[in-house]
Amino acid sequence: MSTIYLEPDDEITTAIARLRAVSDGELVLVVPPGSRVATSRINFKLIAREANERKLNVAAVSDDPAVRALAVSAGLPTYDTIGAAETALANFREQDRKLAERLSGGSDEARVTEEEAEALRAARPPLWSAARSSDTNVMPTPAPDTSPFESPADSMRNAEFAAGRARMGATDSRFGDTRAMDASLLTDMATRAERRRRGRRIPIAPLLVVALLALLIGGVAYGAYVLLPTATITLTPQTSTLRLDPFPVTADPNSAVVDPVTGTLPAQSIAVPLHVTDTFDATGTQVSETKATGTVKFRSENTVNPVNIPAGTFVATEDGVEFVTLEAAVVPTANFATSTPGTVNVAVRAVRAGPNGNVAEHTIVLAPRSISSQLVSVSNPAPTTGGARNETSVITKADYDAAVATLTSRLDNALAVALADPNSVPRGLTAYPASATHGAPTADQPREQLVGLVAPSFDLALDATGHVLAVNEAVIDDIAAARLDAALGPAQQTIGPPPVITFGPGEVADGLIGYEVDASVLTYTAPDQGSLVNQVRGKTITEATSILSAYGSVDIVIWPDFIDRLPDQATRISLTVTPPPAGP
Repeated sequence: MSTIYLEPDDEITTAIARLRAVSDGELVLVVPPGSRVATSRINFKLIAREANERKLNVAAVSDDPAVRALAVSAGLPTYDTIGAAETALANFREQDRKLAERLSGGSDEARVTEEEAEALRAARPPLWSAARSSDTNVMPTPAPDTSPFESPADSMRNAEFAAGRARMGATDSRFGDTRAMDASLLTDMATRAERRRRGRRIPIAPLLVVALLALLIGGVAYGAYVLLPTATITLTPQTSTLRLDPFPVTADPNSAVVDPVTGTLPAQSIAVPLHVTDTFDATGTQVSETKATGTVKFRSENTVNPVNIPAGTFVATEDGVEFVTLEAAVVPTANFATSTPGTVNVAVRAVRAGPNGNVAEHTIVLAPRSISSQLVSVSNPAPTTGGARNETSVITKADYDAAVATLTSRLDNALAVALADPNSVPRGLTAYPASATHGAPTADQPREQLVGLVAPSFDLALDATGHVLAVNEAVIDDIAAARLDAALGPAQQTIGPPPVITFGPGEVADGLIGYEVDASVLTYTAPDQGSLVNQVRGKTITEATSILSAYGSVDIVIWPDFIDRLPDQATRISLTVTPPPAGP
């Protein structure tokens, strides 16, 4: 006799492989609570079939009533202790020996014919014994008072199942195979009774045991189906769109942090260097004039006295161009004897500057009366020269101020051009030219340095610093996402693509940039699983589906599949909430 102890995580394939290694014909299979083998009646049926094919007596042992009931429903004798299982297997062995003797005629009891043996094989559960001495299956003969298969506790439990099975009888179409077994047992028992009346000594106890066990199997099967259903529910919640009312967001250069509650974020002031320059004409005029100079000759006909010519004596032309002597002179007395006048040359200069002082020779002929009355005349032997008027350009204050004003007006355009250059604003920021300003410009040359300077033109440049507000608009998405999270209900969760967040270009007003933002996200509500289980336990599949459909799509699987009502025990209901698909 061999004993196999299964581990909780052993699969049915492991159990079958270990069963095939048994060679002595008897096996005690110990199934622990929570074993994977004990999760399905099919596993015990596979063990029973393998034992039958190998003519191997197998008794299962488990201290879990549910495991024992499941094994019995699969046709496998089951006990709560190893000792009870070993005793039953020993009784099987002894009964096999006795019945083998009866088949061979070596016993004092009446010999069993082939027809009787065939009837016994048909009535006997297929895995409960196999004769090792021959190829003929035989039925064990239990003791009159005690079943060789069970402990008292197992006998009481199996008797209760058998009684329930007997009450059901042939009215339940789900136990057609059991009724056939019962009919065979009853027929066999009637045949044996008739033969006993005829003097044959065929024991009836084995047939009674077989009938009892058949009823027990039917009762256990019915109890397993009725008392131990399980339900697996998969719920996929329905999705909905959470959409916020449009809300304002303000970019403020005086804000240092992002505040999703008030909808504010920092706006950065970007400094932009500006430089403008140009060449301007000088509109001022500076006039420079020179006086003509020359020489006049005084000629005296006075033979009596010399005539003094003081410096600064005025002489003139007949058309009024005046000259003044530059030095004092004396005109000598004329020589009467030789009729030679006295003469003297005196340098003169025009009284007024300019080209009018340039006169031809012999045109300066007028002398003051004080001189001409003394018989002295004047004349210029050569033209006077050097009289001129020169005009030159000069930079005036008005010229300088006009140049500054012109360059200042160009700063706005220079700022716009600078902002059009993508390199003027850091990457990731959006500049708003409507907010652009610039500070007071500084000239490269001060006014004092240029005003009064004689020059036809002058160059002037202005330097200034422009400022423009720029915003990291990606932060608006963060604000909208935070508001969406705050708007989620207690059991509401987001799913699928990222939130849909839209906003138009910002509007500049009073040094701030304002946006209007729309935000939405796909969500689903994860229901409370415990509450849902309490709502549907004990309900029919139709009722449970109707209740759960309000939360989404539902799939209910009940084992056994012919049961149309969910278990009333919440522990036998497995509810799984799967997130809905992220796609449309």
